[in-house]
Parts: sequence; C-alpha cells; structure tokens
Amino acid sequence: MVGQGFGRRLKRGIALVAAVAFVVGSPWLGAIAADEQDARRLAVGIKLFPAVLAADQDIGDKVPADGTLHVLLVHRDESAMADRLADMLRDRGRIRDLPLSVDILTVAELESYPGSRAAGLFVVQRLGDDLVPIRAFSQRHRLLSFSPFEGDVERGITAGMVVSDRVLPYLNIDAVNATGLRIKPFFLKIAERYEKQ
Repeated sequence: MVGQGFGRRLKRGIALVAAVAFVVGSPWLGAIAADEQDARRLAVGIKLFPAVLAADQDIGDKVPADGTLHVLLVHRDESAMADRLADMLRDRGRIRDLPLSVDILTVAELESYPGSRAAGLFVVQRLGDDLVPIRAFSQRHRLLSFSPFEGDVERGITAGMVVSDRVLPYLNIDAVNATGLRIKPFFLKIAERYEKQ
C-alpha cells in the first residue's frame, strides 16, 4: 500500500538523519552556526524537513503554474547559513516527485512574498519575537512552517523535531489546525504532539 511504503521510507529517513547528523556531526555548519548544538539541530532539521513537508496531503495543490515546489528558508541576518542549507535542499532535487525550488528570504521580506507560490517554510536561525510574522504568514497561506530549534513549536511554529535517543517529528496540533493543514494519518501516529492544555 502507498501509505505503508511512505511510512517505511519515512522511518528509514528519520533513522538515517539521526545517525548521520549526530555521529558525523556537521563541521561545515558549525563554523557559521551560533554554537555546535544549533549546527547539529540545523543539519538534522534540514534533512527531516522534506519528509515532514511530504506529509502534507495537499502538497500537490501548492504547486504554482511553473510546476515547481517552492520552499522558503527564512532568516534575520544569517544569509551564509541560509545559502548552505539551500544547497543541501537543492541537492535533494525533489519532494514527492515534484521538482524543488528554494527561495531565501529575510523575515522583513516575507511580508511581500507571494505566499501562494510557497509550499513550506524552514526557519534558519533562532528568531524569538520574529516568529510572529512567520506564524501569521504560515496561517494566511495555509503552509507548513518548520523550525529545528527547541521551543519554537511551542511558540506556534507548525513543525519541528524532538531529539532524545532518536529523532522524531514534532507537531503543534493547534498550529496545524489554524493553518488548515491535512497531515497524513501515519505521520500523525509517529510524530510527537504539542497541544495547549
């Protein structure tokens, strides 16, 4: 079945991400990240992001007329980091058999970006209060936002990751509902969930 095949690929992908990123580390990111922990979280997150994005059941509807799946990397002042992460995503080439295009934006540029062109958004650095316009953009355009940084899912970003003895996707269920995202049922079963009490 298609769902089972996706589930097996997702589990393998998550296991590979965890093994590669945490055993090998990420020296090329470490040189420009704020600290080693952030560098590792970015390295794992950028590899997990396509699998999380592929869990959006409506991703095919988020492809503009050019036939390319556009994802955004958003930062405040880390353009070198964003460039490196964009190269990693471009090397992947496709998500769910759709050709991939990566656009790099600052938080300030996000407001004027035509959101209907985007399928998902990746947070490149710790942003604090600058997450507010990202949350608003995500909800307004019904797209998935992803941050690898601890605490951002609790602050309203749609998805992230939990790192313990393994790496799991982490979903803010309230944010998923606010954006109107339909996440594949299997993905919902394996992901950690955050919901306000």
